[in-house]
Amino acid sequence: MPINVLKFRKNLIYTAKANVNTVIADLQELAGTDQLAELQQSKYAKRALHYFYGVIGCFILGFMLLFLVDKFPAVSLVILALFLAIIILLFAIIYEFFKKFKLRKLNIINYRYIVAQRLVEMLARDMDAASELEIQLSFKPTKIKENIAETLPHPTKRDWKIDKYQNEWLILTGHLLDKTRFLLTATEGSKTQYGWKRSSGKSKYKTKTTDIGLDVVLSLNYPQRRYGAIKILQNEVSSAIKLPYLVHMRNIKLTEKAVHLSVRMAPQVADNGKHIYETIMMMFLSLYQVLNLAKVLSK
Repeated sequence: MPINVLKFRKNLIYTAKANVNTVIADLQELAGTDQLAELQQSKYAKRALHYFYGVIGCFILGFMLLFLVDKFPAVSLVILALFLAIIILLFAIIYEFFKKFKLRKLNIINYRYIVAQRLVEMLARDMDAASELEIQLSFKPTKIKENIAETLPHPTKRDWKIDKYQNEWLILTGHLLDKTRFLLTATEGSKTQYGWKRSSGKSKYKTKTTDIGLDVVLSLNYPQRRYGAIKILQNEVSSAIKLPYLVHMRNIKLTEKAVHLSVRMAPQVADNGKHIYETIMMMFLSLYQVLNLAKVLSK
C-alpha cells in the first residue's frame, strides 16, 4: 500500500504492521521520496543562485550605463528595463526558495530508513514470509520540545536548568522462525544546559548542548521448551556479548522467559548508519550464541 505522503509530511512517522516484503517496499518508497526531495531542493537552489547572478549582472550593467545617460538619453530606457529585470529576478529567487522550503519535511534523515531497511532484510532471512512485522520509524529531530523527557535544575549553576531529550526513533518487533519474539528499540539522547551568565558586568543567556549517544535495547522472548537451559548460563552471558568499537554494554538481564540487552553507542557514531546496523547485528548474534548453547544443553 503506497505511503500517504501528505500524512507522512505532517507527522514524519512511518508505522506499519505488515509482512516483511510490504515493509521493505515501503522503506524503499521512503528512500525514493527522500532522494527526489533532495534533487528537487538542489535544483531550486541552483536556479535561485543563477537568478542572483542575473541580479548582480543587471546591477553592474545599469551602473555602467548611468555614465552614458547624458550623451545618450535613450539609455535611460535600458536602465529602466534592467531595473524591472532585477525586480522580476528577485521575485523569482523568493519563489525558488519557497519551493525549496516546502520540500524540507520530505528531505528526511537518511541513515534511519537505511538502517531500518537493512535490519528488516536481515531479519527476513529468519522469518516466515507471511509473518507480520510491526515497525515505527520516526524521522523527527531529537532536540525538539516534544522529546524533552525531563527538566532538572543545574547541580552547580544557580538558576540554570537542564533539558534531557529522548527520541525513540525506531521500534521493531516480530517473530522469528524458532518462535522467538524480538523487540528492538533505538533511542537517541541529548541534553541542553541553559541559563543566564554574568560576564564583564553584563548578563548573557547561554546554552550548551551535549549529545549523549544512541541507546539500543534488544529483547528476545524465547520458547522455554527449546531454550530452557539458558538459566544455567547466567554467569556466562555477559562474556558472550561482542560489540563494535565505541559501543559499550549498559545492561544485560536474563529471566526464565526472556533476555534483554541494552547498549550505548558513543555520540560520534550515533548517526552512522553502518555502525548502527553492525551493532544491532552483533547484538542478535551474541544473544543467539547464548541461546544456541542453551538449546544444546536442553537436549
